[in-house]
Amino acid sequence: MENQRRIISVLVQIFFCILVLASGSLIAIHFLNTAPGAKPKKRLPHPHPVEVETAHYTPYRVTIHAMGTVVPAREIDITAQVSGEIVKISPTFVPGGHVKKGDELLVIDSADYLLQIQEQKSSVAKAENDLALEMGNQLIARKEFEILNEEATESEKQLMLRKPQLENRRAILESARAKLARAKLDLKRTRITAPFNGIISSISTNIGALVTKSIPLARLVGTDEYWLKLTVPRDKLRWITIPDHPGEIGSHATVFTEINNRNSTSRQAQVLRLAPKLEEQGRMAVLFVSIDDPLSLKKTHKKSPRLLLGSYLSAKIEGTLLPRVIPLSRRYLHEGNTVHILSDDNILQVRKVNIIFSNREQVLVSSNIREGERIITTSLSAPVAGMALKLRDKILKKSGEATR
Repeated sequence: MENQRRIISVLVQIFFCILVLASGSLIAIHFLNTAPGAKPKKRLPHPHPVEVETAHYTPYRVTIHAMGTVVPAREIDITAQVSGEIVKISPTFVPGGHVKKGDELLVIDSADYLLQIQEQKSSVAKAENDLALEMGNQLIARKEFEILNEEATESEKQLMLRKPQLENRRAILESARAKLARAKLDLKRTRITAPFNGIISSISTNIGALVTKSIPLARLVGTDEYWLKLTVPRDKLRWITIPDHPGEIGSHATVFTEINNRNSTSRQAQVLRLAPKLEEQGRMAVLFVSIDDPLSLKKTHKKSPRLLLGSYLSAKIEGTLLPRVIPLSRRYLHEGNTVHILSDDNILQVRKVNIIFSNREQVLVSSNIREGERIITTSLSAPVAGMALKLRDKILKKSGEATR
């Protein structure tokens, strides 16, 4: 009996403990569910600040950039047309020597050619005397024919009147005169002169040397004009005016040179011709540009740098004038043909545009941008169409203002 009471007492105590714990848990849960919580705040968007250019359609001249090598416009080998010993040379007959058209470069010994002239003069005099004698014989033969009054055929008549002898004497005289003219020409050719204004690039003879016909004596490069041999992408040729006939004027070009690798200067040039063959390495078109007075010998070019043959220079060719385009810097272009537009309510618009021309610096847009629209010039890290933006506090620029 005693044990039952103890067991009941323990069970009652356990029951009350469980009841207390359960009540405490219910009260805690109630307070947790009814306690005031912090309401989440709405996150307000922060528009990214951007800079813009205002789009304006305007006439714009296409420019094509190209690189090329300076080559001679005129270059020949100076050769002798007669044989003999060189007895005189000009002080300018040295590599780098400047000569003008008609300047004497070399003189070949003329003694033999003077003797030939004397011989041919004697031959001419003899032929003239022989012709005069034959003319006298002609008169005698005609009188004899008239006295005899014989019937004869036309060929017999020509023989009786000594017509063949007369033609022979005339032919001999003409031959003698031609030989005299040739001897005088050979004498003139003992003086070798410059055929055009130029600079001696190399020599292969000197005073005392015995020269023969057609042997190169020197290399002469014309100095009135050099050519810049440019390589141009074939798709750019349609923008360039290329002369096809003499008298036509090609596109204007500016050739840039460097002095001391720091200061850049320029020379004016003109598109001259298009080569009929593509260059082998890049399969690009070859364009020749004419540069006047490349060595700055004229007073008008005294302050301009001299161009050296073989120099690798850059050029800017002025192409076709487009009547209505928007010039944009390449930096404002995305994914090839897409621009970012800031709408009137400052929302990003991603728009594809029609690019009519492009070079390494800029593109020319012909459509799909309205006049006065704002083109975003700021680079966006993760642009999404429709995202909110704001205009940075800065004066707007007109399109093309910084890229011309």
